[in-house]
Amino acid sequence: MARYLIVRTALGILTIVGVVLLTFVLQFLVPGDPARRIAGPRADPVVLATVRTNLHLNDPVTTQLVAYVEAVGQGDLGLSYIRRRPVFDMIFEVLPATLMLAATGLVIEIVLGSALGLWDGLRRRRSSGLAAMNILLLSIPTYTLGFLLLYIFGFKLGLLPLSGGPGLEELILPAITLGLFGVPYYASVVAESIRVAASSPYARTAIAKGLAPRQVLRGHLLRNCLSPVITLAGLDIAIYVSGVVFVETVFAWPGIGVLAQESFAKLDRPVLMGTVIVGAIVVVLFNLLADILRMFVDPRTRSESV
Repeated sequence: MARYLIVRTALGILTIVGVVLLTFVLQFLVPGDPARRIAGPRADPVVLATVRTNLHLNDPVTTQLVAYVEAVGQGDLGLSYIRRRPVFDMIFEVLPATLMLAATGLVIEIVLGSALGLWDGLRRRRSSGLAAMNILLLSIPTYTLGFLLLYIFGFKLGLLPLSGGPGLEELILPAITLGLFGVPYYASVVAESIRVAASSPYARTAIAKGLAPRQVLRGHLLRNCLSPVITLAGLDIAIYVSGVVFVETVFAWPGIGVLAQESFAKLDRPVLMGTVIVGAIVVVLFNLLADILRMFVDPRTRSESV
C-alpha cells in the first residue's frame, strides 16, 4: 500500500511538472500582445519597448522558462499584468468559492445519481424512463441547463436570486446545474454495480443463509458500489475544476473559472497560467485522496496495488 501511494505521489508530481511546462508553452500561443494590452492601443513604440523590457518579454525563451520554473517551484506565480497583484493571492481569494461549489455539486450528483442507480439496479427490468432522462441530461450543454434553471427559478418564479454572490441562496442553482450534469454517470455505474453484485456467488450464498434483503443490500451490495463511485468522484473533481468556468459565468459565481476567463480576455498571462497550475494541483490531490479512500473501502484494491 505504501509503495502504491509513493508511486501515485510521484506520478502526481510529474503531472504537475508537465502542466507547468505546458502552460509556459501555451502562453506563446495565446493571441494578442500583453504589452499592447497594458500600454494601450495608441501607445508609441518606445512605451511598448519599455513595457516588454519590464515584463522580460524580450528575454530568450530558455531564460524565461528557467526563471518561470524556479519561481513556481518557490510558490511564486508572478504578478498580474493588469492588477499588479501577486497571482497567488488573487487565486486563493476565489479558490474557496470554487471548491465549495464543486463540493456541493459533487454531493448532489452522488446522492441523486446513486439513489436512482440503486433503484434501477434492484429492478428486474431496466427503467426506460431513467434511461431517457439520462440521455436528456447528457445531451444538454451545461451552460444551457444553467440558463434554463436561472430563467425558471430566478426570473419566472422569483424563488432564487438572479445576481451572483458567495451566499447560500446564490449557491443553489449553480450547484444543481453541476450536480445534474453528473447524475447519469453515477446512476449508470451504481445500477450496473448492483446488478453484478446481486448475481455474484456471495450474494446468492447470503440469501441462501436466510439473511433479510436489507442485510444483503447493506452488507454485500452497497459496499461493492462504493469503489467505482469514489473513483468517479475523483475524476469529477478534474471535470469541475476545468469546466466550472461555464457555470460560474452563467451564475456570476466569484470563483476561479471567472478569474480565468477574465484573465484570458485581458491577456493577463500570469493569472491565466496560475489558474491552470493551481487547478492541476487540486486535481492531483483529490485523485490521490480518492485512491486512498478506495483502498480502505475495497480491500481488493490493496492486492491490486502490490
